Amino acid sequence: MARKIPRQPSKEELETARYQAKPQFACAFLDGIDESPDFHDPFSELNLFLSKKMKKEMHHCSNSKKWSVQLQDELLQKITPEFQREFPQYRLGVSALKQTWEKLQYFSTQIQGEKESLTQDGKLNIPFFIKENLKTASKQRQACHIHPYHYAHQLAVNMSECIAVVDGIRPKIDQLTRTIWSLQRHLIPELPPEHFRSPYDENDKMDTLIVKSILEIGSSHPDISQTELAYYVAKRIWDLEKLVDTYTGAEIKKMLTAIWTDLTDFPTHRMEKTLREIPYSVAKQLKNELATLLIDTPTLKGEQVIQETVSFFQKARAALQPFTEEEIDQKIQTWTMQGDMLLRWIRMNHGSRLLQDIEKQWTKQGSHDLESFISELRKTYLEKYPILNSFSPYLLKRAWIYLKYIWYTQTFGEETPTYDRFILWHKQILHAKELAPHELIEKIENLAKTTLPLLPFQRTRVQTVVFTEEKGKPEDEHRDAEQLAHI
Repeated sequence: MARKIPRQPSKEELETARYQAKPQFACAFLDGIDESPDFHDPFSELNLFLSKKMKKEMHHCSNSKKWSVQLQDELLQKITPEFQREFPQYRLGVSALKQTWEKLQYFSTQIQGEKESLTQDGKLNIPFFIKENLKTASKQRQACHIHPYHYAHQLAVNMSECIAVVDGIRPKIDQLTRTIWSLQRHLIPELPPEHFRSPYDENDKMDTLIVKSILEIGSSHPDISQTELAYYVAKRIWDLEKLVDTYTGAEIKKMLTAIWTDLTDFPTHRMEKTLREIPYSVAKQLKNELATLLIDTPTLKGEQVIQETVSFFQKARAALQPFTEEEIDQKIQTWTMQGDMLLRWIRMNHGSRLLQDIEKQWTKQGSHDLESFISELRKTYLEKYPILNSFSPYLLKRAWIYLKYIWYTQTFGEETPTYDRFILWHKQILHAKELAPHELIEKIENLAKTTLPLLPFQRTRVQTVVFTEEKGKPEDEHRDAEQLAHI
C-alpha cells in the first residue's frame, strides 16, 4: 500500500498559524488581572474600563442573565482587543470577566423595578438614591462614640461602588459624603450643631459669601425653587467676582461715596457725574452692601460705613481667588439643597443691633403672627434710626433673615430636628390663610419638594409635626455657642 503523503500547507496557512500562535505565546508572560491589586480596587482605571465595556457590550450579547460559555465567548471576543490596547501588561481571563459581570448583574438587580433609579441616558440617578436612603436616616441609632456623619460616609462609599460598577465612573466620595451629610444632619433629633461638627461641614470664606447670597435671595423670594435659587446665587457670585476684578479698592470707594451722598445728603455736581457713570448692576451691589452694614450698625459715621463696605469687597476678592468655577458651583449646590434649614448650622454676628432688637421682641411675645411681628419691628427700628429710611426695603429683607435665624436656632429644644422646624415655620406663615388641614399639608408638601428636592417627603411625619400640640418654648441653648460662621 502506498504511504499517504501529508499535504504541504500553503503560504497563507503558515502565516495564519504563526499569527494565531503569537498571542498565545505572548500571553504566557502577561499577568492575569484577577491577581492584580488594580482588579480588587473598585475605582481603578482597569475596573472602570471593564464595567463600562461590560455594560455596553451586554446589550449586544446574549440576553440570558445566567453566565454561560456562549456569553463568556461573546464578551471575550468583544472586549479583549480593546482591553489589550489599553492594558498591555495584563491578560483578560475568564475568572475576572465573570466576576465583573456578576457584580454588574448584582447591582442591576438591586435597582431593578425602581422607575426613577436611572436617568434618561441610562446612568444611576444619584439624587433619587440619596433621597431613598435618607428616609431611614432619622431612625439610625449610632453608638455613643460614633459620630452621626459616619452613616453618610458609609452610604457614600456604598453608592460610589455601585456608580463605579454600573456607570464605569470614579465618583468623588468626599463630595458625595458632604452632600449626604449636609441633608442627613437636618433629620436627626438631639443633634446640637456645636457638638456635632464633622470634617464634611463647609465653612470657609467662600461658603460665607454663598450663604449670604442664599439668605438675601430667599428673603425676597421665600418660595423659590432650589434650581432657581442655585442659578441666582451663582449669578450673584459671578457678578461679585466681575466687580472686584474690574474695579480697584479706590474706585469702589469713590462709587460708594457717591451713592452714600446721594442717599443721605445732597451730592455735588462731581458726585452726580460719578453716579451717572456707575453701571446699574454695580450700583445695585454697592448699595446692597452699604445697606447691610448700616442696618446692623446704624450708629456708624458715613466714612466708617464706606470704609467697612470697601473692606467687604476686598475680602470677597480674596475669598474668590482659590476656587475654580466647578468648585464654587458644587458649594452652591450643597448649600442651596438645604434651603432655610442651613440657618441652624451657621452662627450670625450677635453684635447686630437689628438682631438684638428682634431677639428682645421675640422673647417678650407669646404666640407670633410673623407678618405683624416684622411690620411692627421695622416701624420701631426706623423710628429709632431714621438714617435707615432710605434703606427701608433692605431693612425688611434683613429682618426676615434674622427672624428665621432665631426660629431655627432659639425657638426649639435640641430634640426637634431641623426639618421639623422647617415644617413648623411654614405652618406659622400659612396660619393667616386659614387653610383646611389637607390644604395645609399639600402646601407644605409642595414647598418641601420644591425647595428641598433631595429630602424625602413623608406625609405621616409632616401630619404628626403639624397637628401635635407645641410644647413650651425652651430656653436658648445656643446663644453662647462657638460661632460656626459669620454672615
